[in-house]
Amino acid sequence: MGLFGSRAQTEPAVQRTPPRDVEALEVLVDNLESVTDEASSWRIYASTNLEFYDLEYVAVWIVDHGAPRLEYEVGRLVQALTGTPPSLVQQAIRTGHAAYADQAGAGNDTRLAAAVRAGAKAGVAVPITNANRVNAVMEYYTTAATAPDAALISKWGAIARVAEQARVAALTRFYTQQVADDRLAVTKVVAALGNTTDSKLAARAALDAVRTAFHWAYGSFWQIDEDENVLKFAVESGTAGEEFKKVTLAATFAEGVGLSGRAWRARDLVFVRDIGQLTDCVRAPAAQRAGVRSGVCFPVSSGDRIIGTMDFFTTEYVDLSDSRMDALRNVQQLVSQRLDVVRGAETAAENARALLDTVSRLRTATADASHVADEAVSRASDMTGDVASLNDASAAIGDVIQIISSIADQTNLLALNATIEAARAGEIGKGFAVVAGEVKELARETADATKKVSEQIAALQSSAESVAGGIRTTSETIAQLDSVQARIVEVLEEQAEMAHAFEH
Repeated sequence: MGLFGSRAQTEPAVQRTPPRDVEALEVLVDNLESVTDEASSWRIYASTNLEFYDLEYVAVWIVDHGAPRLEYEVGRLVQALTGTPPSLVQQAIRTGHAAYADQAGAGNDTRLAAAVRAGAKAGVAVPITNANRVNAVMEYYTTAATAPDAALISKWGAIARVAEQARVAALTRFYTQQVADDRLAVTKVVAALGNTTDSKLAARAALDAVRTAFHWAYGSFWQIDEDENVLKFAVESGTAGEEFKKVTLAATFAEGVGLSGRAWRARDLVFVRDIGQLTDCVRAPAAQRAGVRSGVCFPVSSGDRIIGTMDFFTTEYVDLSDSRMDALRNVQQLVSQRLDVVRGAETAAENARALLDTVSRLRTATADASHVADEAVSRASDMTGDVASLNDASAAIGDVIQIISSIADQTNLLALNATIEAARAGEIGKGFAVVAGEVKELARETADATKKVSEQIAALQSSAESVAGGIRTTSETIAQLDSVQARIVEVLEEQAEMAHAFEH
């Protein structure tokens, strides 16, 4: 007996095989194994009944605060009917029981009248209840007109309740499995990111891990260009066709534009079930031609600053459950944290290399300074010897000057005696007197010269002693500087070891 079967078909004597409605429920349960969300469960429910019972039309009306909203429709009459809730649906909501109408009632229901004009002969609205409240209504149209009795209407309600239980159970299984899959996906992402030390490789690993874990077709990472303040393509994973890839490589997105730009502005996960709805996205036309359907994007941050986005696309329409949204937000945080750590490690490694270079140059400069100090000490030692030799020579010259001074004194005395003797000799001694005078003058000049030389030698000896003292002090200072440089070398070696540790 089918959904619109007659009373005669209800007699047990003719039921040699399982009732047709039971078969329909079995098929529905099997089909619900492929459910992916609430919307897909209604699509499967409606499509299964349409095909199994060979109906003309099936629609699902969701009841929100007592008002019906068309969720899904399928069948030959889709183009002929409008979205206005029919009186049959309103009656099912009001009474909580199935409502039936044939061609005779078409005058009171414009939607039924349209169905009749398109070839249908009867319609029925079956409420789907939960806790004595109507949550949805299934609307059917068929070319078979059989007026139902109370038993048949009751049977429709029972079938609807069993079908609803199967639908809810399938959804519960799916969401339970999805939660487990999402946790596994997050674990896979963590494992993939844990072995990366290069930021570009980490971004690719994140893309690959997220894309494969959630079974998506394509993913791409976009980085913010600080100079132009736009998102630019960086890395991709998977494929969605050459045209889509070509458009992706050439695209840029300002804040708020396209899927990635919206995630940037929102600073949160953004999901679009139909990529064709993104009228401001340059990739949307190519995506539709490539068979890309849904898209999701989340921002990648460093501290409080957005540094890029990761977007992913599917080749079939999908809906994101709350648990999957939560899982993706966890992935977002993990990816952001890992990329931040990797970038920080790269920066530390760069700083370590710079420190190593600085240490190397300081080490070279210190070695050069030590070499110069050694030469300075050596030259100071030589100068100290030269000054000592100069002091000795000055002392020797002083002795010679003293001898010359003594000779000058004796010469002056002889000249005085010669003058006296010349005076005694009278006229004859005048010549000797002149010569004696000249000798006396020469002796005086010699005495004056030797005096000046003695003074200069004394000054030279005093300066030599000062220079020698300065050289000794300089040598001692240079020796202290050499000790300081040795300690600097030790510190530089420690810095070099630390830099090597940072680099690795």
